[in-house]
Amino acid sequence: MWHAICIAVSAGAARHAAHGLEEEHMRSNPGVVMAAVALTLTTVAHAQSPFIGGVDLEDVVTTVLAGSPDIEQGRLAVEAEAAARLLAASPFDLEVRTAVLRARDSLPVASARNGLLVTETVETSASAAKSFRSGVVASAGFSLGRVRSSASGLPTDQSHSSISVLVPLAGGRGGGAAAGAELAARESYAASLLERDHIAARAVHDAVVAYWRYLAAHEQLRTYGESADRARRLVEETEVLIRADERPASDLDVMASNQAQKQTAVTAARQNLLDAKYALGISMGLAAETIPTLGPPSNGFPEAAVDYGAAPGTSVRAAMVRAALSARRDLAALRIRRAGARLAWEGSLRDLRARWDVVARIGYIGFSRDLPPGAASTSARGGGGPQGVVQVQYEPAATNRAVRGRARGTAASHRAVSVATDDLARRIEANVLVAMEALHNAAEEEAIAREAVRLSERSVLTEQEKFSLGLATLFDAILAEDSLTNARLRQTNARFRFAVALVRLRFETGTLLDVTGGTVSADPNGMTSFVFEERKP
Repeated sequence: MWHAICIAVSAGAARHAAHGLEEEHMRSNPGVVMAAVALTLTTVAHAQSPFIGGVDLEDVVTTVLAGSPDIEQGRLAVEAEAAARLLAASPFDLEVRTAVLRARDSLPVASARNGLLVTETVETSASAAKSFRSGVVASAGFSLGRVRSSASGLPTDQSHSSISVLVPLAGGRGGGAAAGAELAARESYAASLLERDHIAARAVHDAVVAYWRYLAAHEQLRTYGESADRARRLVEETEVLIRADERPASDLDVMASNQAQKQTAVTAARQNLLDAKYALGISMGLAAETIPTLGPPSNGFPEAAVDYGAAPGTSVRAAMVRAALSARRDLAALRIRRAGARLAWEGSLRDLRARWDVVARIGYIGFSRDLPPGAASTSARGGGGPQGVVQVQYEPAATNRAVRGRARGTAASHRAVSVATDDLARRIEANVLVAMEALHNAAEEEAIAREAVRLSERSVLTEQEKFSLGLATLFDAILAEDSLTNARLRQTNARFRFAVALVRLRFETGTLLDVTGGTVSADPNGMTSFVFEERKP
């Protein structure tokens, strides 16, 4: 708020400096100044409460996609999966190590002057190791050191270098469990992107349903208010008839009681509207202090008519189910997770076999020692030479509980994801069929309710005329009024159910949001219409 006021004041000061005559005019007209201040405060208030003038579907969808906590949690889950993917790839990173060693050892020796042989060692070493996804492990190392002992007092330089390669022949080939875990992490990351999109679709669905409930609460409050107004008018008309001795005074008690009951319904409808407003604000991700500023809904209920392009027969229903099974992002995510779980399971199975590894190592060892002063030759004496080793290593898998436990765990995880995938596909198919039926039933219900409202309105007018002429009892008038109120409430409920069924069908078929290039968007007009066209491969 402070930032907004500062901007308004700065802009006003700049305009006054450029237009001195306008500034003098405002000083001589305090009303203009007050109007400017009021306009500035109104602008600031509107900036803080953008929905104070009303809220429509576009506002709801845009706000949800921009600030829904559920969507933000989905984004954070993607980041967590990206971190897990990096962690799963770490066993195949190049490992480089360096070390510097300085040691002093004292060993008791009887032939030494003081009974101790003192050895000082200084060594510098470097090594590198790389595990490949094929299971091959390559490593290299180099060290250079100098050793000095108290026996001779002369230093000896030593050097060592080697290269080794480990090739698995049975267990561990293909990278084993480590490679399977890395592939599974990649699939899990791809699945998290799809799950984030589905979370966005669920958040938009819930917010749109909350918006329709908010609209229905507004219409219900208006219906109850109109019913209370009609009850009040009946009381007034009854009082006139009583004063004219055309009605007994006891009729006023009945009418007053009816009016009180109608007013009670109005109070309950107000609370229902408040609940619906807060439910909508929470679904939109608004702050608690912003929710009370929500204005009335700007959109009306969608027309209760659906165009499928053809009669929704068996072929169309089957086509919609196929489209839903291919478009639902949550189902696609589970399928990817199932593939990743299978890769992890297969990797752990490769480790169940006994390990037969061939290790080949070649290297070179060299050393040199300085000669004592006065020796016949002043050159250092040196030696060393190449080395080579080939060995076969055997490790039985039956003794490795970690390998067997990992294999059983990955197998269970694969089965669990497979069951969840099949179950979700079954639920999607059933939900699409139910949503189609709900949409058509709600459309038919709305048409019947609309006709009932028309007939009830005519009945109220007729009963009011008859009541004024003394041809109808007050109970007839009250019954006609209650019938109209109930008919309008049923029509509102039918419109609400149709709007909810429409957005539910879009959600179940995976057409609620548009995901292009990793960007999630939604067309608010799509929330009020549905045209199905099967895409041919």
